[in-house]
Amino acid sequence: MRLVHYNAYPYGDDYRAVTALPDGTVYAVGEREFPATGDPCGPRRTLTYAMRWDGRRWHGLPELDRVVEAHRIAASRDGTLWVFGLCNAIKANGGSDSCAARWDGTSWTVSVLNAGGAGAATTGRDEVWAATSDRIRHWDGERWLSQRSPFRVKALQATASGQVWIAGDEGGHVALARRSGRRWTSVPRPPIPRLYGDRQRETVVAALAVGDGGEVWVLGSMYRICGAEEMMCIRPVLMRWSGGRWLVRVVPERLSIGRDIVADGAGGLWVTVPHGVGRLTGGRWRTYEADRGPLGGRSVAALARRPGSASVWAVGRDHTESEEMPFTNGMIWRLD
Repeated sequence: MRLVHYNAYPYGDDYRAVTALPDGTVYAVGEREFPATGDPCGPRRTLTYAMRWDGRRWHGLPELDRVVEAHRIAASRDGTLWVFGLCNAIKANGGSDSCAARWDGTSWTVSVLNAGGAGAATTGRDEVWAATSDRIRHWDGERWLSQRSPFRVKALQATASGQVWIAGDEGGHVALARRSGRRWTSVPRPPIPRLYGDRQRETVVAALAVGDGGEVWVLGSMYRICGAEEMMCIRPVLMRWSGGRWLVRVVPERLSIGRDIVADGAGGLWVTVPHGVGRLTGGRWRTYEADRGPLGGRSVAALARRPGSASVWAVGRDHTESEEMPFTNGMIWRLD
C-alpha cells in the first residue's frame, strides 16, 4: 500500500477519517496538537484540519478550531463537506455536546448538533444522513429533520442511489434496517454461531458497509468469557446480507482486524488490519502492508473506496516511541 501524502508537522497530528467521491475527489480529516502558549513542553491545544484531493494534488482547508475529536465525515458532489465531532469550547468546560461543521467550498459553518456519532453519509448533492444511538437526522439541503431510531444504532451507511442502511442492536441481538419511503424496514436477525457455548455473550455491531451490488456487510464483535481469570475476549465476525439471506463468517483468530470496513465493489470487503489493510474476496483473505513513515511506524485508522473504481484510500498516522517531538504525523496511503 503506497504512501502518497505525509504531514511533516513539528508537534504531532494524525488522520481520523476519509471519504471518496465518484469524480475522484477525496477528503481526509484529522486532528492537530500544538502548544497553547508557545512553550513546546507546556499545555497543548487541539484543532481539526481537513485536506482535499482534486485528482492531482492535496489542498488544505482552513483549520477548524471549534470542533475536535472528529468521528465522522460525509461529502457530496457539490463540494460540501460535513465534519461531526465534539464542540471544542463546550468540551473545554467539561461538557460533551457534539457539533456539526459544514464546509461549502468557501467557509466553515459550525452548529451544536448531536449527530454523527453512529455514522454519517450523503445520498444527494447536499443531502446528508447522520445518526446517534437513538436519533437519525436528515439534512434536506436547508434544515435538519429528526426522527427516533427503530433500535439502538451503531452504524449508518448510504448509497448514491439514495438507499440508507442502519445497523445496531435490539433486545440484545444484531439488527439491520433499510430506509423505505418514510419508514425503516427491518431484515431478519443474522444467525450468530454459538462457538463458545455458555461462555459466549452478545455480539455488538462495530461497522457497516454497502456494496455496489446492494450487498450489506456488518462487522460485529463477538464477546466471550475466556481464560482462567474469566476475562472478556473479543472475536470479529462478518455478516453479509444479500439476496434475502445472511452469510455469517467468523474471522480467523490469526487475523486481527480494526473497526473500519468498506465494500470492494466486486462483492468482497476491505478491512483495516494492523499496519495495513485486508481484503476478503471469494472466501479468502489477503493482507497488504502499508508503507512505513519516517518515524518508523504506521497505523491505519480509516478506509474509503472511490465508487465505481478499485481505488482504496487509507488514512492514519506514523508514530514513534522517541521522547522527541513529533510523536505522531498524519499519513495517507493509496492502493489501486
